[in-house]
This record gives sequence, structure tokens and C-alpha cells, in this order.
Amino acid sequence: MKLIIMRHGQASWSAASDRERSLTEQGVREVTDTLSSLMCHKVDRVIASPYLRAQQTGSIAAEEFRLELETLDELEPDGNPVKVLESLPDSGVVLLASHMPMVGYLTGLLCDGTPKAGPTFQTGMALVLDMDILAPGMGRVIERITPSF
Repeated sequence: MKLIIMRHGQASWSAASDRERSLTEQGVREVTDTLSSLMCHKVDRVIASPYLRAQQTGSIAAEEFRLELETLDELEPDGNPVKVLESLPDSGVVLLASHMPMVGYLTGLLCDGTPKAGPTFQTGMALVLDMDILAPGMGRVIERITPSF
């Protein structure tokens, strides 16, 4: 299985709440740039946090891969990475659009078995993880993609 863990693009700070922050023009460019490098992967599902900026990121990805966008509440910034794993299929190629610290926590859980530690993601960044079994400590990063500007 491959899991693509992607942080949303740059978001505006001008919103009534954190949940309602939308992508900026630069954020859309970041997402589009990163996705252009991911097109070699045959993504089967795109799943995003319910927050607006992640939904927008996921929608751009779903459109690129001609898929329907799915939403998973546990992908919120402070969701539970173990519950995210429990909600994922155990095969195929899945792209997740989420936030810091969730993207770091999820990567830490999959690669090191540690759910509260992991790498920092810049906006629009994605890591491609490969694993034989979807389980803590079983993933390895095979590709790191950052926006090129």
C-alpha cells in the first residue's frame, strides 16, 4: 500500500474560525505544484479533514485524479492518528489532505511507531509512504515533495 500524506496549501488568517480558513492564491499554487509531481501515482482515494483549507486541497487532488473527495473527521489538526489508521483501507494508493500536527503525528506513527512525534511539513508538502502492512512502524518514506517556489 502507498499512503500520500499531504499538508494543505497556505491558508488565509482572515476567517471567522480556524475551521473556515480558506486557501490563498499561493496555497492553491502550492497544492497544484505538489500534485503535478504526484501524478505518477495512481491514487485510488482522496480523503480530507473537514476544515475548509483541507477540503479545498482535497478537492483539487480529487479533481486531478478524477475521484470523489471523502471526509474523515479524525484528520482534523488534533485528531487521533491511531483512529485515522483504523479508518483507512489496507491496500491501494490513498492521498490524505490534513494539517500540522496531524500529518507529522501520522507519519511518526507509521514510520517510527510513535504517534506524537514526526516531521514538520511545510504548506503544500507531501510524503509518499510505502508499506506492506498498514500498521504502526511499518511505513517508509519513498518520496518527499515540496512546492518548487
